[in-house]
Amino acid sequence: MNRYKFLYLVWLIPASFLFLILHQAAVYYSAVDTYKNGTSYTAEVIDFEIKQVAAQTHGYIVFRFETHSGEEIQQKLSLPIEMAGRLQGSRIVPVRYMPDAFQEIIIMQTYDVQKDLVLTNIAMASVGFLATLFLAIWTSRYANRKRRKGDKKVVIERVD
Repeated sequence: MNRYKFLYLVWLIPASFLFLILHQAAVYYSAVDTYKNGTSYTAEVIDFEIKQVAAQTHGYIVFRFETHSGEEIQQKLSLPIEMAGRLQGSRIVPVRYMPDAFQEIIIMQTYDVQKDLVLTNIAMASVGFLATLFLAIWTSRYANRKRRKGDKKVVIERVD
């Protein structure tokens, strides 16, 4: 078996970036759809915490609200520090809810930050995708060339 066949596994890297781009695009369009077409509710904040682990700061919020049909929704969402700072000290937050959407709940106060973060994620993943795409193309060409030509046999001669 030719060992250069394993170099084709490099295509998994741009494929993972492409998956990330598609996922973030789905989050973005679902968030916009939930914001525009979702039902507005006021949610009671049950728990809110900001954590700092090493150099990373993030938080989470747990809130509860009741839909018009009488169903009680309780959700725990993790938040980056940009979003958590806007919600600090709030006991009631306005939310938009659209069941069965990819992004079911949107917190109104952090909607613009959430959109910007998702667009930033898409941009960074796109740069990673393009860079690794060129790397994968170059690696595939190299592997094709080596598979066609084969390896040079190394002959070790003993010189005494």
